[in-house]
Amino acid sequence: MNSLKRICLMWLCALAVQVAAWAQQVQVSPVPQSVNWGAKAFASAGAKYAINKAATTDAYAVALLQDNLTTADDGLSLTIGKKGEATVSAVEANIPSTAEGYYLKVAADGIVVAGADDAGTYYGVQTLLQILAQPEVMSVEIKDYPACAQRGVIEGFYGNPWSDADRKSQFDFYGKNKLNIYVYGPKDDPYHRTKWRENYPDDKAAIIRSLAESAKKNRRTRQTLWSRPCRC
Repeated sequence: MNSLKRICLMWLCALAVQVAAWAQQVQVSPVPQSVNWGAKAFASAGAKYAINKAATTDAYAVALLQDNLTTADDGLSLTIGKKGEATVSAVEANIPSTAEGYYLKVAADGIVVAGADDAGTYYGVQTLLQILAQPEVMSVEIKDYPACAQRGVIEGFYGNPWSDADRKSQFDFYGKNKLNIYVYGPKDDPYHRTKWRENYPDDKAAIIRSLAESAKKNRRTRQTLWSRPCRC
């Protein structure tokens, strides 16, 4: 009987260890094409990162890292780049060939984010930030690319249009979830409908330019902002 109890206790301990490991494996959104988890790499609390990039590395991806992580010259190596840049030449064979794809490796001795292009680099950083948000960061290798080229939202409904703050909040959501299209077309914008022949006034045009820049930062790569005149 004692032997059976010991076996049960050992089994429960092993299960507890496995559950603890599962708890740190992030449900990345959207789900990547390929994910291979390993053991614990490091704890995120107090972690610092030394960013290694090329002069041509996507500025928005780098800014996203700098805005969300603590950086230091003596921190954990975090290499970022896109196909063709020397910083990621050692892993270039692992980078998906599909546009907007990326390869991500997290290990105890360093991190690599390698995009197929600028958008892929940015999306790789978004995935990395989801992983680093966990208290215990697990080692992992991810290869990901979009299953469809165009992914996004059309603001084309009748009724009160979204506010500009709402749109910018949407753009943040799109960037985190790797959507790449936003079409501006609210039916009750008079300059989109009844006044479609007229140019937007300067103040409204300035708002749209601000929205376009916000969309660009969140990698609306196919159509940053599009307003199509409508006589309907």
